[in-house]
Amino acid sequence: MKIPRSTAWLAGLVIIWLTTSSAATTRLCVTVAAGEDDLASLNKLVLDELAHHPTHEIVESDCQSQLTVELFELRGLVHLTVRVNQEVPVRHNIEDMEGLADEISDAIGQVLAHDPVYLADDITHYSALQRAVHSILKRGNNYWRLELFQGIANGGNNVAFAPGGAISITRGADHWQVYTRIYFSGWPANAVNDDRVLRINTGADVGLTYEFSARSNITFYASSGLGLQYLRFEGRLNPADPSSLETRNDFGPTFHLRAGVRFLRFYDFDCDLFVAGYIPMFPADVDTNLGKFYPPSVQIGLGVGF
Repeated sequence: MKIPRSTAWLAGLVIIWLTTSSAATTRLCVTVAAGEDDLASLNKLVLDELAHHPTHEIVESDCQSQLTVELFELRGLVHLTVRVNQEVPVRHNIEDMEGLADEISDAIGQVLAHDPVYLADDITHYSALQRAVHSILKRGNNYWRLELFQGIANGGNNVAFAPGGAISITRGADHWQVYTRIYFSGWPANAVNDDRVLRINTGADVGLTYEFSARSNITFYASSGLGLQYLRFEGRLNPADPSSLETRNDFGPTFHLRAGVRFLRFYDFDCDLFVAGYIPMFPADVDTNLGKFYPPSVQIGLGVGF
């Protein structure tokens, strides 16, 4: 099945989101000290290791933190010292130079994870989106959600129903949450007369939620996001002939909006009443004789988060 070109638009939005999020990093200056024979190799190892730490961005000036890496020999022993700012350094005795890369990786990981500038970053210069991302990543909690819902879609000649369920994981702090969700629904009975049934409606979403109250036991919320969706409709070409069954398959990116209310939030779980609308961003199946109607859909349901 060919994926529509509009999928590229969805991928582009994801890239923009990741680019925006990655801007909230600690600017890091790096100083590497070693003997003349080892300096170039040590510098390469340090820079390679720092590339695996997206929390910090290497800069030449205007830095927020200073990382110092020293390799020196004393009384026949080789010592590695790694320090961030004026914090307590991490030191290793290097007995085998073949293990130097692993020692550097371990030491840099330890000091950057405890960088006080990163842990207490001043976020006043961030945009509203960057502050929300910063709060979610550093102070957020993870929640699993299980949902049951009734799906309702345009079947062309009729309204098609498809009960189903979903599982999602969210991470949030204060008013904001990010989530990813997988859902599946369908209608088990066969099509009759000229009605169409929604045999399968399944997909995966990512999105952002805003809760109107960060602390109360009950709160309204609103969500929006993007995803991929697959719909399979079935119906008779000849309403009087059960053997004239035809199928239609639609697949592509969707935009969705969701609103609801969460309650029982003072407990180890919460309940969630919601309605979500899906707007397809893909053309109708060109190989079907079932009709080229536009298939927006709605989900109305109840969820439990824990």
